[in-house]
Amino acid sequence: DGNYCPDSSLNGDINQDDVVNILDVILTINIILGFDEPNDLADINSDGEINVLDVVQIVNIILQ
Repeated sequence: DGNYCPDSSLNGDINQDDVVNILDVILTINIILGFDEPNDLADINSDGEINVLDVVQIVNIILQ
C-alpha cells in the first residue's frame, strides 16, 4: 500500500518503534540540526539528503 520500505520496515518510522508519529519527526529534525547521527531511514524521499522535504513527507504519512 505504499507505506512500507523495501526492507519491510514502516516508511517514516525513523526510530523503528513500529509507529509513525511526532517522535519520528523530532528525530529527523534532530538529524538535520546535527544533534543525532544520520539514519538512512530518515531519507524518506530517497534523494540522498535528509532535509525538510523528508520531514514534510513524514508529516504527510502521519496525516494520511
